[in-house]
Amino acid sequence: MSRFKNEAESIKDEIIAIRRTLHENPEIGYEEFNTSRLIKEFLSKEGIVYEEYAKTGVCALIKGKQADNGKVIAVRADIDALPLEDKKKCSYASKIKGRMHGCGHDGHTTNLLYFAKWLKEQMDSGVELKKSIILIFQAGEEGKGGARFIAQSDIFKNKKFEGIFAMHVNPTLEEGKIAIAHGALSFQNINLDIEIVGKGCHGAQPHQGIDSILVGAKLVEAYQSIVSRNIDPLKAVIVTIGSFKAGEVRNVIPEKVNILGTIRLIDTSLIEFIRERVTSINEGLERAFGVKINMNFMPFYPPVINSEDLYKIVESSIPEDQIVRDIRLTGSEDFSFYLQNGNKGFMFLLGVRNEEKGFINPLHSPKFDFDPNTLRYGFEVFKNILEKMNVI
Repeated sequence: MSRFKNEAESIKDEIIAIRRTLHENPEIGYEEFNTSRLIKEFLSKEGIVYEEYAKTGVCALIKGKQADNGKVIAVRADIDALPLEDKKKCSYASKIKGRMHGCGHDGHTTNLLYFAKWLKEQMDSGVELKKSIILIFQAGEEGKGGARFIAQSDIFKNKKFEGIFAMHVNPTLEEGKIAIAHGALSFQNINLDIEIVGKGCHGAQPHQGIDSILVGAKLVEAYQSIVSRNIDPLKAVIVTIGSFKAGEVRNVIPEKVNILGTIRLIDTSLIEFIRERVTSINEGLERAFGVKINMNFMPFYPPVINSEDLYKIVESSIPEDQIVRDIRLTGSEDFSFYLQNGNKGFMFLLGVRNEEKGFINPLHSPKFDFDPNTLRYGFEVFKNILEKMNVI
């Protein structure tokens, strides 16, 4: 066991306790007031200076010996939870109805807090940091794009980063494995908000109305044909309709249908083509059925593109028997906003799957959970990265 792993073991009880507190008290994006308070109290106790950003976000700047040379490393953790009912049967299940840490952000936050603690301990013991480090506790990752606001803030945009790093837990990977990817790790996402306006009528007199549900069904089917018939099959594109809402009773054809969807892709050059295709489908349905279709087509999170230079550094920071290479996520991550304008960054995945302990449920599941002891592996990777980048 390495020196770093021994250090992580020494604060194991503290890690479990703080993760438990966060897990029991989840808060969704921009409502993470208690979470933010916990982070600030922890940093203050350690004597670490911080600033508040984007309502509930917190950034700590730990200055290195050569703070004026512009060399900065950043590490980010997201802090928000999901609007999800926790269905686990355990002593630390969520105490907040309809709120749950179902994506592991409580683990990410815990990991970064104790990384901060370790850094301060190193400095207090006489170790000099050769470069400054920014620790980003980011609000509103889940659908809010909270990274945008920190990426546009003075603490961020006025600095030249040698590397920006993040970790995400992953329940498809064996506990303790570390997954890394060349290039694209996650997909671009596009949000679709669609309203179909027909003409409501009695269900027994459909000829007197314009059936918005029928048109909605045809729209959903037609959108799926974009992937199967218009996109090169070697290019990964996903179209998902996640919400279809219409009517309240069985014998009334409703005037309106509201549809929510998401499109995921890696090749961002396809965005305008897909926009043209969905617009064309909408216009065809309008002409054919006499409905009005209102659509918001909203590209949001860009894909996370891992730096090739940082890939080599991260790869060398992980024991060979723990590495899983060239994994991809079809989900999206707002960590990508930090990597715009030439900034280099890297996100790796920490495996948390353990079938013997019952940690088998996917992210965003009401039963998602993991063993907080596993966080020590991510803890160690971050520290090894600092050594490889000549920070300590």
